[in-house]
Amino acid sequence: MTGLQDLGEGVWVSQTPLWQTNAVFARSGSDALLCDPCYTPDEIERLVALARETGGPIHLLLTHGDFDHVCGIGFVPEAVVVAGATTAERIESGTAADELAAAGVEWGLEWPTELRVDRVAEPGLLECGAFRVKAIEATGHTADGLAFVLVGQGVLVPGDYLSDMTYPFIGGGLTATIATMRRLLDALERHDLRWVVPGHGRPLTPEEAAAVGASDLAYLEDLARAVGEAAADGLKAGRALLHVFAVEPPRQTTPDFEIYALRSANARSVLANA
Repeated sequence: MTGLQDLGEGVWVSQTPLWQTNAVFARSGSDALLCDPCYTPDEIERLVALARETGGPIHLLLTHGDFDHVCGIGFVPEAVVVAGATTAERIESGTAADELAAAGVEWGLEWPTELRVDRVAEPGLLECGAFRVKAIEATGHTADGLAFVLVGQGVLVPGDYLSDMTYPFIGGGLTATIATMRRLLDALERHDLRWVVPGHGRPLTPEEAAAVGASDLAYLEDLARAVGEAAADGLKAGRALLHVFAVEPPRQTTPDFEIYALRSANARSVLANA
């Protein structure tokens, strides 16, 4: 399919240049599945057209409620939208729609802001039409989130984790982020996977994803140690920030992520939530 990376077993990935943001499209018989369809309206419409080609049911999975992951919901009114409970709350409250509208102003794009979740998923096995899906709790990047294993297709979609072009952005708590990273590393060992498609960056082999996850976990644990040291030494706010900021990220990221000053943002976030 033009413009898509074919991962085999009826799974394709569409990547938009901004933040190298990925959307997953899968087909099984006449059933279609979309995960986090994004980013521009034109790109979303092309994905939705592919999902509609066979006329079968469409399931739309959301890893979390950030605007670049929910922006496709309004383009597929017939889809069954599946998300975790905290993502559903974020959408039902109107917070996600407000963030989407604000992002549209910031980036000069317009998406439908009528967001919804039709099916709230808990961690565990789900039947999504012809697709068997394992949902894994994935809070930490944000306060909401699920990762998904497409079991029959051998693909893990971890949301905004396991990327080799950026590093964990901690918005939902350091403890939760560490726990999620450990769950994802466990999933890499437990499941028969062919590919890992992070929210941003190139699709990885399971071995590549495990190496990324191990270095990310070491970074997160180093942050936790630095926070503990700052508290034990009674450091004032500025000194504590310098101490935690000194923890080296596992890799460089790209300018479109660095506009958010990830290293500084992580240091401030983990101290604020300590």
